[in-house]
Amino acid sequence: MVQTRGEMKVTIGIILAAGASSRMGSPKALLETPSGLPLAAHQAALLLAAGCHEVLVVVGSEAERIAARLPHLAMAVNANWARGRFSSFQCGLRARPDAEGYLILPVDTVGVRVETLAALLARANECERPAWRPCFRGEPGRALWLDSDLASHLREKAPDDLRLDAYLQPLAARMELDDPALLSNVNTPEEWAQARGALS
Repeated sequence: MVQTRGEMKVTIGIILAAGASSRMGSPKALLETPSGLPLAAHQAALLLAAGCHEVLVVVGSEAERIAARLPHLAMAVNANWARGRFSSFQCGLRARPDAEGYLILPVDTVGVRVETLAALLARANECERPAWRPCFRGEPGRALWLDSDLASHLREKAPDDLRLDAYLQPLAARMELDDPALLSNVNTPEEWAQARGALS
C-alpha cells in the first residue's frame, strides 16, 4: 500500500537526462550552473523544494560518467535510451512503481521556478485528474504530472513508439502558469549560456 505524508500525494520527481546531448557536446546533466551544481543536481533540488518526496534521474548515454559525478542522486539507467525519450520516461516509471504521482521534468527545461512546480503539485493534489500539463500563454510546457493509474498503463502497456504528447492531449488537464521557462529546451552551448545567465 502506498504510504502518504500528510494529505499530499506521494510524488516522485523524475528528471529525464538520458540523451546523447550531441549538439551540446557534453552531457547536459553535468552542465555547471552559476551555483556550481551540475544541472541534474540543480533540477533535483528544484523538484524537492517544490514538494516531491524523492527524485530519480534517468540516464543513458554516458551513464557511468554522470553517476560518478552525482553519486548522491538516485538514478535509473535506460539501456534503450537511443530509442527516444519515451523509453526513458518508461524507465523512470518502472524504477519507482510505488508512487501516487510523478512529476516529470526534462533536464534541459531550465529555469522553471520552484513556485511553478509547487503550484502544479498543489493542483494535482486537490483535483483528481490522470495528468496535469502546465502551460505558458496557451503553449503546453515540457513538465508533466501523472497519477499512478495512468503511470501504470504507460509503464506496462504502452508501446515503445508511443507519441506521448498526442496520447496525453485528451487526458491531461491544462494549468496556465506565468513561467516562460516551462517551454525551455536547451540543446546548444549558446542556448545554455543564455539559460545559465537567467539562472544567476
